[in-house]
Amino acid sequence: MNVKRLKVAIPVTIVVAALSLWILEKDHSAVPLTARILIAAGGALLSGVIAFFLLQGDADRNDSESR
Repeated sequence: MNVKRLKVAIPVTIVVAALSLWILEKDHSAVPLTARILIAAGGALLSGVIAFFLLQGDADRNDSESR
């Protein structure tokens, strides 16, 4: 597993989770808390996975340039 990709994917996941919880609380407070948490967790997980795989080419290119 490439640590360089995780250094970006984990903060992306945390930021998306925090922002989605804030927006759901502010605009959709009628939705139950458990549903809001599940929505935020799903979005955060999906965005983290997407960021991890989209950065695959950048991390591989940087590794070959540094050698």
